[in-house]
Amino acid sequence: MDAKCHSLPCTGIAADGSVVRLRELDGGDGPRLVELFGCLSPESIYNRFLAPIARLDEAQVMTLTHTDPATERTVAAFLEVGRRERLVGVGRFRRVSEDAAEVAIVVGDPWQRQGIGRMIVRAMGVAAREFGLKWFDATIDPCNVRLLRFAESCGFRGTLQYREGLLRMRTPVAEDLTTSARPP
Repeated sequence: MDAKCHSLPCTGIAADGSVVRLRELDGGDGPRLVELFGCLSPESIYNRFLAPIARLDEAQVMTLTHTDPATERTVAAFLEVGRRERLVGVGRFRRVSEDAAEVAIVVGDPWQRQGIGRMIVRAMGVAAREFGLKWFDATIDPCNVRLLRFAESCGFRGTLQYREGLLRMRTPVAEDLTTSARPP
């Protein structure tokens, strides 16, 4: 479960030994993103979007695959599955102030608990520091205990505030996001 990304693209090894390729999501990845969405359980969809979404519409796919390089970055994880490259997870951050960005991540249910999310977080930490960011902000459903444990294991060591029924997490974009803390 190792990925030493200093910049994208890079590769890592999942817990099951699969080679994971990390790179930025691009405009041609729309069909892969829709396919990934189809592998998400209703719980995973809600935890990522904080809303029950039945499918991604064309506008959402366009927004998610066409980032503004001045304000946002994506890190997409791909595996070779049955002779084709498959999108299995994606992380994204969008600058919300001079030194902070809102962050979100999702890994397809069949590939969770393989270290892929951790690889994405590490690569996003590197990209955020290159971007000049000091803080990652995240909005989390308070019932999403798995994500809270995952965030802690990845080195998120910030503050949690409960507002309007959701948790708001702020964590420094520090070196420990790019070197793994403890295993999941």
